[in-house]
Amino acid sequence: MKKYLYLIIITVLFSGVVSSASAMPDRLSGAEIKAWIDGNTVVGVWAGTSYRQLFRPDGTTAYDAAGTARDEGRWWVTENEYCSWWSGSGEACYQVLRDGETLVWRTKGLFARTFAANVLLGDQLEAK
Repeated sequence: MKKYLYLIIITVLFSGVVSSASAMPDRLSGAEIKAWIDGNTVVGVWAGTSYRQLFRPDGTTAYDAAGTARDEGRWWVTENEYCSWWSGSGEACYQVLRDGETLVWRTKGLFARTFAANVLLGDQLEAK
């Protein structure tokens, strides 16, 4: 009888691990990142500040954050990351994950953080 009880416990534990793993966001490849954001607007909150960012097909990007002037920069993807360059801060690259319809930016380094955002179709910088 104990043998069957152990089997049931192992089955329940294993099914919990499998469902937890399937709920993890998917890390995107560079091609998947480009396909998702190219020509579109991302809307979210970064470090407590609301923003909208347009990713133009020509590799330029415009960033509107609450309380600041619009910033223009450049964007591109590598094999597995999104990268951008801004005159005020230089180059930075991020991992991008997809959690259902939510885009997740993940910073790198010792104090890595994640920031969720939504992707809106087309140029929606002005729509607030």
